[in-house]
Amino acid sequence: MIKFNIKPLKYIDNSKRYKSFLSSHEIRKRFIDYFVKENNHKYIKSSPVVPYNDPTIAFVNSGMCQFKNVLLGQRTLEANCIANSQKCIRVGGKHNDLNIVGSDGYHHTFFEMLGNWSFGHYGKAEACGLAWNLLTLPPFNLPKKHLYCTVFKGDKSLGIESDDETRHIWKQIGVSDNNIIMCGASDNFWEMGEIGPCGPCTEIHIDYPPSDGKNLIELWNIVFIQYSRENKTSIHKLPNYFIDTGMGLERLTMVLQNKTSTYDTDLFSPIFNRIFNVYGKSKYTGLFDESSLDTYYRIMADHGRMITVALSDNMLPSHNHKLRRIMRKSFLLTETHFKIQPGYTLLYDIADEIVNSLGDTYPELVENNKKVKYLIKHEYTIFNKLRMSVSKDWKIIIEKYPVLRKFNPYEECTGFVPACSYLIKHKYLNHIPAFTMYDAFGLDKKTIGKLAETIGLSVNWNEFEMQLRNLQTKSIKCIQKVSNNYSMQNIPKTDDSYKYKITRHSNQTYVSPVVTAKLLAIIDMNGNIVTEPDITKHGVIVSLVLDKTCFYSKAGGQQHDIGTVKTNNGKIFNVNDVEKIQENGIVLHFINSIDWPILLNEKELTIEINSNHRLGLMRAHSSVHILHAVINSHLVVTTQLSSCVKNNFLSFSFALFGQTFSPEDALLVEEKVNNLIQSGASVKRTTMTSNDLNQIKVTLLPGEVYPDDQVHVIDIYNDIDDLYISREACCGTHIQNTLDVIDFCIVQYKCLAHECTLIALTGPLCKDARINGEKVLNKSNNLEGILNSITLNNITPTKVNILLDHMNQLKLELKNISKNYIPLNIQIQIKKKILATERNIQRLVKEKKK
Repeated sequence: MIKFNIKPLKYIDNSKRYKSFLSSHEIRKRFIDYFVKENNHKYIKSSPVVPYNDPTIAFVNSGMCQFKNVLLGQRTLEANCIANSQKCIRVGGKHNDLNIVGSDGYHHTFFEMLGNWSFGHYGKAEACGLAWNLLTLPPFNLPKKHLYCTVFKGDKSLGIESDDETRHIWKQIGVSDNNIIMCGASDNFWEMGEIGPCGPCTEIHIDYPPSDGKNLIELWNIVFIQYSRENKTSIHKLPNYFIDTGMGLERLTMVLQNKTSTYDTDLFSPIFNRIFNVYGKSKYTGLFDESSLDTYYRIMADHGRMITVALSDNMLPSHNHKLRRIMRKSFLLTETHFKIQPGYTLLYDIADEIVNSLGDTYPELVENNKKVKYLIKHEYTIFNKLRMSVSKDWKIIIEKYPVLRKFNPYEECTGFVPACSYLIKHKYLNHIPAFTMYDAFGLDKKTIGKLAETIGLSVNWNEFEMQLRNLQTKSIKCIQKVSNNYSMQNIPKTDDSYKYKITRHSNQTYVSPVVTAKLLAIIDMNGNIVTEPDITKHGVIVSLVLDKTCFYSKAGGQQHDIGTVKTNNGKIFNVNDVEKIQENGIVLHFINSIDWPILLNEKELTIEINSNHRLGLMRAHSSVHILHAVINSHLVVTTQLSSCVKNNFLSFSFALFGQTFSPEDALLVEEKVNNLIQSGASVKRTTMTSNDLNQIKVTLLPGEVYPDDQVHVIDIYNDIDDLYISREACCGTHIQNTLDVIDFCIVQYKCLAHECTLIALTGPLCKDARINGEKVLNKSNNLEGILNSITLNNITPTKVNILLDHMNQLKLELKNISKNYIPLNIQIQIKKKILATERNIQRLVKEKKK
């Protein structure tokens, strides 16, 4: 936060540095042990750097990110005192260290934040005392006289007085008046955002090296979250306040290891050695000159840490442009400044060294090392193809707009060069078509603004926002009409927990409860609440809002339940569609009947789902999870792109990242899936919070935002082998034992350059497909018989035509497999026979002509 005439670390007088040495691993461990073992804090492991429950940030950038929901009062934790070391990345927004990295001795894109938190348990005195004792007592032993504390001096505009309590605490601890510095809100008042939790903070700085307080470097920030901002002018005190602290491991390590910069510590020196082993010309010397090779040593080491950590946390370059941009920057640095080809070489080698350095603390680095290195090579392949495809276009662009030379087209998003070409082609002279740049070419607002400023064009941001709203409106379903019209009504959210209350019988059948529910409202397709029995006005399709339901609404790729609604007089209505309005949690049960007006007189209804249909959905959904797990183990790296779950039917699309996935691979996957199904593994649902989710190894989908609480996790677990087959966050419905899937059969395979889609059947549909497949296979055998009966002596055009007719009929049946499913293994056999037949016919005809 605050800066006090900090000299560049390259000028530090080595003779005045401190004399102790601890490894970074020992420093991290000492911090955790101090709070957890000695001061009764609970250890919470670092969350991934992927912010799965916060769409407002691209990376987890501070220790408090995984506790943001607690600070906002949206949930509580079992433990009220917590400590951890959080992986953090800062490359954009308010906290952006990207452009500074390498030019000084202490900025990083990736760093570790050591932190301790109190959620209403202890106050300022304990927080300050804990921090002070850790820093000044063995083994850290920092000299007290060189530590300075900043304190909030108050702010009239906020209506908050000076934090004299904290000043008094520091004096009681033993900090002299000369070492206590009072600061304003810009330096010592922390706010989460424009509204929400906020409060004064106190920071511990160190005069490093000692110079009468002229070389102050921030070590530890202690935030007292005791207020909440309602708007720009209104702040009120919270009934309980939280304490949120953070201390950068890299900077603390620099001080405790007596180094002149964070890059001289044992966190970076092994990486520099690895770079030199590959480069082989000149070692890292610690010189701070922007044109020196040492600057690029620092950039490569820093970016290598950031990239390796992000990839190991399952962040994908295709889902995060900032990650992709930094990877491409690293490729270019490797080629241009280290003169090493191919450009992925340094990142590839650095990844191993980072595993050696951080793998004990973050085991996911070890587990995912192979995947990380594969993605580095794959991303370089994509980068090379991009360079080849855009180099010619870029030359034309910079001839028209020479000022665009400041951009590196290879570091920008894929649509940047086509967007610039579009501007030239359409001869925009006064303004830039911002929305087209955003919608058609994928440029973000920041890049659009920078591009417009560079070439001297204006941007109408009001028009941009209006077009963006129109786009969003077009994409909203007609169901949104219902949400808009009655979301303000006093209708409570539907209790749909009954959808998970299903009983398994020993004969592999399932029974869902029959639920008696109150009818709260009838809604027509225009979103109006129906109050009179007018079919001509409201139509024959209406939806019912109930206080509770056992119906599953469309979500997570799974189709909705079907079933019935019954009145007290025994009148039955079929429910053919179920939708949930996410904004208010109301579930709509759609019926299509001219008799719906009689429901206006009903207060309660009996609802029941079709159990056989639900069983088909559960079979298919559990099979998707097993299939996903098997494909994950089969490929070095992949990710689910989409899935569709219907009654005993599923489709699953996944990314290939340059790998091949043949029909034979699909058959191998099918065999493994069936083996796991027959293992009789249990399938269980656990509900947890997003914080709990961070503490377990679980499959999460890139780009998906998970709720703060009520996250459902499906465990498929083999009790006999003590083995997790799958653990995945999922809101869908599932069978309780894999044996209940009965069978799994892939019936369609489609692979393109970057993705593959498999369609499969489960349960009794597999048997039907196999029977159908055998029939078609027998026809192909007949084809072989006819072919074998034809020789050079008896071949005639008539016989050839008969053979071709049989062959074309088989091709037609294979083409129509979406109507009459055939197992993939039989399709492969038939295709081979058709191909062999075609070749033999050509051979016979050719020989006959001779």
